[in-house]
Amino acid sequence: MTATASTELLASVERALEEHGMDSVTLEHIAAEAGVNRVTLYRQGHTREALLTATALHAASEFRDAALPALTHSGTGAARLDLLLDALFDLADRHLALLAGLYDGPTAIFHLAVEDHRVLTRLEYTEPFARILTDGVRDGTLTSDDPAEDAEILFNLVGWTYIHLRRSHGWSTKRARAGIRRQLKVAIALTA
Repeated sequence: MTATASTELLASVERALEEHGMDSVTLEHIAAEAGVNRVTLYRQGHTREALLTATALHAASEFRDAALPALTHSGTGAARLDLLLDALFDLADRHLALLAGLYDGPTAIFHLAVEDHRVLTRLEYTEPFARILTDGVRDGTLTSDDPAEDAEILFNLVGWTYIHLRRSHGWSTKRARAGIRRQLKVAIALTA
């Protein structure tokens, strides 16, 4: 039986990930960040894997909530895509260690099945992009022959590049965001 993790415990998981990385983080590291011992977490029903899953699901839920303004905005598809990019960048900045670990670590962790049979998949992140691409095609501000496939490409291209530039290259948020947006404009111009 897996216990429900509090927001504070999930924050402890992310601090432990920041310090130790996805491959090396242990329940002991998470417990130390939470100010308890490993046995306490274990007795509460927490395992390393369950806490990593809960943290990843929490980030996906945050993105769904953050994407809502872009999805419900009355502007063009292109304007809404810009809002969605901000939501993705903001999420990445809040969860850099977690998302870098999901990218650098075993790919299966990005597709973890959890007890209630929900699955964390790329769809949590790509569906908002697909919807906005579809709407942008309809209003003439974006182009896509296959919004579902292009959403997956766009999320991976933008999301992982942003995380890599921030984590591995130490770029500031301003520099990484501006650089990615600049290259998206070049890519769009090349396809026009």
